[in-house]
Amino acid sequence: MTGTVDRAAADTAGTHQWTPRLIAILIILILVSEIIPVSAVLAGTALPTIAAEYATTQAGWTMTIAFLTASIAMPLVGKLADMYGKKRLLMVVLAVTTLGSVLSAIASSFPVFLLGRALQGAIFSVAFLCYSLIRDIFPEKIVPFAVSVTVTGTGIVVVLQPFLAGWLIDNHGVAGAFWFVTVLTAVLAVAALLVVPESPVRSADSRPDLVGAFLLGSSVAAVLVAVSSAPQWGWTSTGTLGLLAVGCALFAAWIVQAGKVREPLVDLHQLRRPALLYTVLASGLVYGVGTTTSSILALMAMTPREAGGDYGFGMTASEYAVFGVVNGIGIVAGGLIVGLTVRRLGARTHMIAAAVTVAVGALTMGIGRGDELIVLAATGLVHLGVGLGGAAIPNLVIAAVPPDNQVVSASMTEVSRTLMAGVGTTVVFVVLNANIQTIVAGRPVYEGMGFQWAYALVAVCAVIGGLAATRLPARAGEPVVA
Repeated sequence: MTGTVDRAAADTAGTHQWTPRLIAILIILILVSEIIPVSAVLAGTALPTIAAEYATTQAGWTMTIAFLTASIAMPLVGKLADMYGKKRLLMVVLAVTTLGSVLSAIASSFPVFLLGRALQGAIFSVAFLCYSLIRDIFPEKIVPFAVSVTVTGTGIVVVLQPFLAGWLIDNHGVAGAFWFVTVLTAVLAVAALLVVPESPVRSADSRPDLVGAFLLGSSVAAVLVAVSSAPQWGWTSTGTLGLLAVGCALFAAWIVQAGKVREPLVDLHQLRRPALLYTVLASGLVYGVGTTTSSILALMAMTPREAGGDYGFGMTASEYAVFGVVNGIGIVAGGLIVGLTVRRLGARTHMIAAAVTVAVGALTMGIGRGDELIVLAATGLVHLGVGLGGAAIPNLVIAAVPPDNQVVSASMTEVSRTLMAGVGTTVVFVVLNANIQTIVAGRPVYEGMGFQWAYALVAVCAVIGGLAATRLPARAGEPVVA
């Protein structure tokens, strides 16, 4: 580890108690990390409006493309941060996110809007950048508390943000929502530039795998475009089959390339550890796919009953906030349950419980789609499972691998859950687009069974993830179930 200690960092590192400077740094880092749920809730709530404004059946790509770029960007940002400084990369990420938000706000076409959303996917990297900065520049004794407060602050915003999202979308439309994200990100970027010191920690031998990022990102993107367009193009059309072939070829090339470079984007050799393999699978299938229920819930809730037939509550974006609040409470409650009981029950138990909870909640959402209270309770159940799974993941990593491999392994689980969230969103929209009933004012209205099949697909993924979790060790040092 090499590097020059920033003067502000030296000032903060030289004390073992809270100072006004440390408090200011923590507040800024908390607020910066909260951009992630703010932008995610805004985009998810705006999906029906986006579909109508751009007259598209591919509104799901609003979420998919951000998840896809996030899954590829996070390992690269981590490597570059080790090489050039965590604050420097934090500023780059905030600048890219601001640019993406501007593009989405001014976009006159759906492709330009999606380009903006792709750039906004960079914002997911600020979570580990903020935690890493806290670890590097805060006194060791107060690091655990500072990190915990950062996580808790994010949970509070998840609960409150839906009301702001509804008001922005109902009164200012898609453009107003993304102008808000632009201003918020820009203001916090300036605050971070002025207040947060650079980390003194460097890793001179770290190398970003740019070729691997291109191959993996391109392969997944090609397959997802083919799958999402297949209902319109035809599953046996030249375009669909051609893109699928290109995607598979690029994916095979990535696997070969990842086995040859010293520091691959994703170290596939680590997956030879069964405990880590099952952790990565459970993370993606339970947590990642579980989050996709939010992507289609807004479409279901905001459709008028007379248009939807056996579903739809005709909600405005502001009225839909009640679903967002319930979802936020579910996530926070899940995290608290894990925090209070993980030592006694073990993270494997929590991940299995998360899988069951997500599966039952998702099936109930589809079957009870015509009853607002049933759907409200069911989506809360799903997000309780998401909270359980999300909080269990780092504990599973700790149990699965030795301490010197935990950073790399944690990165793999992050890639898994963001990548699977993108894949899951695409697939559930493919199911919906295969069940379009009519188009009203440029916005698709789906058959009720489309939602039932989509939620059932989420439940199946959760069950598979839960089965993977049953093969995990309950405690560090225990053998993996054969």
